[in-house]
Amino acid sequence: MTRIGEYSPEDVLKMVGDIPTFPSVVSHLMKQLRDPEAGLEDISASISGDPGLCVLVLRMANSPLYRPGFAAPATLSIPRAVHLLGRKAVESTVLSYALKSMLRTSTLAEKLLWEHAVACAVSAAEVVRIMGSKNLDTAYVCGLLHDVGKIVMCRRFPEAMHAILEDQYNQSSEDSWPSSVASEKSRLGIDHCQVGAVCLNVWQCGEEAAVACAYHHRPRDAGGRSVWPAVIRVADLLCHKLEYGPIRCPAMEMGPVQRALRIETAEMTFVLDHLRTKIHEALSAFAETPSA
Repeated sequence: MTRIGEYSPEDVLKMVGDIPTFPSVVSHLMKQLRDPEAGLEDISASISGDPGLCVLVLRMANSPLYRPGFAAPATLSIPRAVHLLGRKAVESTVLSYALKSMLRTSTLAEKLLWEHAVACAVSAAEVVRIMGSKNLDTAYVCGLLHDVGKIVMCRRFPEAMHAILEDQYNQSSEDSWPSSVASEKSRLGIDHCQVGAVCLNVWQCGEEAAVACAYHHRPRDAGGRSVWPAVIRVADLLCHKLEYGPIRCPAMEMGPVQRALRIETAEMTFVLDHLRTKIHEALSAFAETPSA
């Protein structure tokens, strides 16, 4: 595996043990989705074999995210849903299903991680749209997976990670927050950025997602290797402002975000309101979806 960031893959594996595997249907579908010879019929057949994934794909295809204004007719057909979504959006949906399968959303900490993952995915797509890029699907996947290391570490070190996340949730101001990276390194000797990057390499989720995960707290350390760490950093700040996830700071100053997006204060207000609506729609589409 390629080294990304401070630790080698071997170092990470020694510290966290075995990397959890995706559900078999997810692994199979990821191969199909990246195989140009696999048709949408084959992909639809694979999805149809998993009831929970069927529900999620249908919900996404019928949601306001993909039916703005509900202009298109609703569908109860998996092949039609796959056609409406397209390969990239199906991939994002399958990865969301895999991520949720790793979480126990009955706990506050993991419920907040899921909420933040979806919110950051939607925010990252909006960030690149504002910047004039068409890579919305890549942005969505990078945002969705940027904190996957925290999820893996919650499984490996549940007490320590839940304590770190709950400490952040209970802080009353941004200035009093401990850095999650610093807290993790202090208590566990490793941080979620490096754990997540190794996991994404193992799962073959693409270099963009792995680099974004490794450097989203320190975009400059990516050394110009990728724009995605900076995109995810901005999306992260938007989520903190909107109070999605463990870190919530509605009074956060948005100057750095406005400069990054090259927008004025009045536009920032519109962006935040628009994002809040889009995130709510996405979370609603995922609500009560059976896990793998």
